[in-house]
Order: sequence, then structure tokens, then C-alpha cells
Amino acid sequence: MDLTDAQWHLLGELVSVGLTDPSGSTAAAATAAARDVDPQSFSAEVALLAWFKLACRVDDQWVATALGAALHYRRLYESAELRLSEVARLATANEESAPVLTLAVRRLAQGSISFEEALRGPQRTA
Repeated sequence: MDLTDAQWHLLGELVSVGLTDPSGSTAAAATAAARDVDPQSFSAEVALLAWFKLACRVDDQWVATALGAALHYRRLYESAELRLSEVARLATANEESAPVLTLAVRRLAQGSISFEEALRGPQRTA
């Protein structure tokens, strides 16, 4: 899904708890601003999320749909997976200078050892 950073942020906020349209009251605008949602662009952003069936209105609140929540959590998962991959690649790039650490990081990333086992070192995890 090709959303802007602001739309991804708004979707994440709607997953955690609904938002009232900030144009309706100063309290709703303050709540939106406190959650780092731009009150000026809220209507346009939430309309697009609704068109994609990622958000819907329930009473006076905008909330994420099940599809919106699934997409939000999938993006979080993919981001964490990418970060883990980058950590493993960094360890591999430094394998010559820190082979023990590289092995522990690789095995931890693969899930073959626990964090505690990785801390203890390779002599007890083999």
C-alpha cells in the first residue's frame, strides 16, 4: 500500500484509539495535535484511508478497520524484520574482527539460541 508518512501515522493512531474530527471542536483539535496528527489535513487523510477501507467512522470517532489494523501491524512487522536483517548483516560485515559476536548475533537472529545463551557465549551454546 502506497501511503504517505502522515497517512501511515494517522492509521497507527486510529489503530490504537479512535479520533474525533479535529475540525469539530478545539478539544478534538488539541487531542489530534497532541497525537501529532495535523488537524488541517485530517479530513483529507482520513477520507483517503476510508476510501481504501482502512478506516471508518463509528459514531463520532474515526477508527481503523480490521484491514487497516492488519496493514498497520504488517508494516510494523516488516520494519522489524528489516532491522533484524540489517543487524545480522552488520555482524557479518565485521566477522573478521569479532567472530564470536558474529556467530552469537547470527544464531540469535535465526532463533536457534535465546538472548541469555547469546550473552553466555559460544562455549555454552554449541
